[in-house]
Amino acid sequence: MNNVSAVYVHIPFCVKKCPYCSFAVAVNQNNRQEEYLTALEKEAGRYSGKISTLYIGGGTPSCLSSSGIERLMSILKRSFDFRPGAEITIEVNPESISPDKARILKVAGVNRVSMGVQSLNNGILELLGRPHRRQDVLDAFNLLRSAGFDNINLDFIYGLPGQAVSEVINDLEQLLLLGSEHCSLYALNVEPKSLFYARRMEVDQDAQGELYAGMVRRMAAAGVIQYEVSNFARPGYESRHNINTWEGGEYIGLGMAAHSHAAGERFWNADTLPDYLTRMRESGSARTGGERLPAEDKLTEVFLFGLRMNKGVDLEELEKKAGVRLSDAKKEMIESFIEMRLLKEYNGRVCATPRGVLLLDEISARII
Repeated sequence: MNNVSAVYVHIPFCVKKCPYCSFAVAVNQNNRQEEYLTALEKEAGRYSGKISTLYIGGGTPSCLSSSGIERLMSILKRSFDFRPGAEITIEVNPESISPDKARILKVAGVNRVSMGVQSLNNGILELLGRPHRRQDVLDAFNLLRSAGFDNINLDFIYGLPGQAVSEVINDLEQLLLLGSEHCSLYALNVEPKSLFYARRMEVDQDAQGELYAGMVRRMAAAGVIQYEVSNFARPGYESRHNINTWEGGEYIGLGMAAHSHAAGERFWNADTLPDYLTRMRESGSARTGGERLPAEDKLTEVFLFGLRMNKGVDLEELEKKAGVRLSDAKKEMIESFIEMRLLKEYNGRVCATPRGVLLLDEISARII
């Protein structure tokens, strides 16, 4: 498939798996980095295109060695042409970024860094199983600034059992003092494949809603504007790669467990490291499944993704673009949510209300 404009690359390596994590990762497998990059090179070689956004996620991409990062960026630059001003993002963790790696990333053209902070409270970091501490975050942030990065996102987790509003806001205040251009605030979810799930940890969603409302107010006061349920940015620093996804745009995913959406089809790769490597070595493809959604199902999905963004969705425009209309039953459901003040119509767009934002999962499940 040619003319791909958005690419996601999955780097699965991690030193350890955090107890809340349900992602596809490879723990203590750093000795297979070169083998993995060889497989990625083969997979990337199947595509071409002028890239507007590249997102390197994980896992922990900064677990790659300095030479591994150089090789990865070289592979991607040989496979794709990057448009002027392309957004190139990489995820890093505080404990695994170094001055040498930061320099290599900057020279390679990376212009956006997303750092997994999660908290600046050492007690919370310990509970979350993170391998870094507060000082590591401060040092890593200053390192990135010194390397010339002026577009940094900080990930933050809230809503642990028993966490008070004052405790979360104080933690957030410390995060804001760093002055990053973007923040992603995620409520702790206990996912089935996580260690927290095995430990039967439970979270209070009502309490998380109260915490969320307080954080949204504090972010607005700090001039970091919410543009999506969990994402906040200073003007001009919104994540273009993620917006493409939320608006139903196409993208190619490379690497273990990566998903793609291209030419009207969704498909995905093997989700374990041995399987991915074996498939790439033996057949040159790690694809293990795919689907082509009916037009109305695709339209519904894009509409629901769009509700996550503060600007909402122009349903009439979406229908024209898709060439189909939502069923009367789904439109009646949308109207009922408007009457319940969970959704609203504003300037021809359908948006979630503050209360509706907290119930988007339930809204989506009913509309589907």
